[in-house]
Amino acid sequence: MSTLEPTVAHSASLHTATNHTTKNADTFDVADVVQGDRVHGSVYTSPEIFKREMDTIFRTGWVYVAHESEVSEEGDYLTRVIGHDPVVVVRGKDGVVRVLLNRCSHRANKLCNAESGNASNFRCPYHGWTFSNDGSLAAVPIRNGYGDAFKKVRSELGMAEAPRVDSYGGFLFASLSADGVSLKEHLGGATRAIDRVLDLSPTGTIDLRSNWMKHLHHANWKMVVENNVDGYHALFTHASVYDAIKPAKVSHIPSKVEVVVRDIGDGHSEIDYSAEYRKLDEEFVWYGRTPREKLPEYVAALEKAHGVEKAHDALVVGPAHTLIWPNLFLAEMNVMYVEPIDVDRTIAYTTAVMIPGQDKLNERTLRRSEGAMGPAGFLIADDGEIGMRNQAGLAARKPEWLRLSRGLETDETDETGIVNSDKSAETPQRGFYRQWAAVVGQEI
Repeated sequence: MSTLEPTVAHSASLHTATNHTTKNADTFDVADVVQGDRVHGSVYTSPEIFKREMDTIFRTGWVYVAHESEVSEEGDYLTRVIGHDPVVVVRGKDGVVRVLLNRCSHRANKLCNAESGNASNFRCPYHGWTFSNDGSLAAVPIRNGYGDAFKKVRSELGMAEAPRVDSYGGFLFASLSADGVSLKEHLGGATRAIDRVLDLSPTGTIDLRSNWMKHLHHANWKMVVENNVDGYHALFTHASVYDAIKPAKVSHIPSKVEVVVRDIGDGHSEIDYSAEYRKLDEEFVWYGRTPREKLPEYVAALEKAHGVEKAHDALVVGPAHTLIWPNLFLAEMNVMYVEPIDVDRTIAYTTAVMIPGQDKLNERTLRRSEGAMGPAGFLIADDGEIGMRNQAGLAARKPEWLRLSRGLETDETDETGIVNSDKSAETPQRGFYRQWAAVVGQEI
């Protein structure tokens, strides 16, 4: 996490696009701020646009909230945020995982402040109302003060619940809207990214309980997530990192590798090294070229579970580098999700992917994760500072637009989405903002 503080204050008014007047959150037209190969600066600085994002992207669609391994036992809970709505992700006494709004139904007190724990109930510190871990109202102190009418409405006074909760491969998503596409439809081709990390586990499962590292980015949330699938910046922003690991990985110069960037569709995108890795046909290139002899128990368990051929392919291709709309990022053996705080503040949570029963591998993965994503890590510290500088630069109102045209003429469409064989192409960003415009521009 960068220790630098933001150096500028950002205007509270919506920047005007060329030849357009200022619009409020109820009337602004997305065509004024997103136009194919460019994005207006106000998309990152306008409080009105930020509010619309919270009301549409985060309050109507599917949002990643947790992993099933984090609430594996009855009573296990986590406190998370969907947009700006605080929630409790909890496995109830009936074994069902629910996403409950973190608010007492009496006078709105926030029920749970701990980040995680195990509880049979949640008791409000204000007036003592108590709720079961399935969200139902369990007890009301001195309830006779409410009279007989209270009995008729008591069953309606449980904790509010996200109407839709679903999972894929252990990744839990929730929607605060009862209507909309299914999770399977939402994920679309992005399920391949989750499958790739599951293929590396002999049990077909992963564990995300090695604790989350928290990084405050002085940048708009979109700056944080779109940067994760930007193949252009690494050569410059992370030059020192690549110089250090170059002997252990593959070239980062786009013309020297078979790497594609891909707009998977529906806002999902990725940088995909799989073709390059298969060409090399070498295991663990993505893991610092660790010899399989260093991890004999893991390799043997993977081959026993999946067969020699499939295990070899999984170890060659490795995990994905994929952004799952809107807030989840699978970064090889790391997982990141973001929490928008304000128009220029974002918290990024990162953790290492643990493989059940593989202690030796997991120890290595933790050290690698700390080196890349930890407080003194090589990667996230660079990205945090760049995001802050981007946000600071937006205080200068000219030029009004940010360009996303790199690789536009060489994009191609196939069964996997819109792809570009130039790793530095801004294909993922164009796909991200197509989805952004479709969702933010809807009626609310």
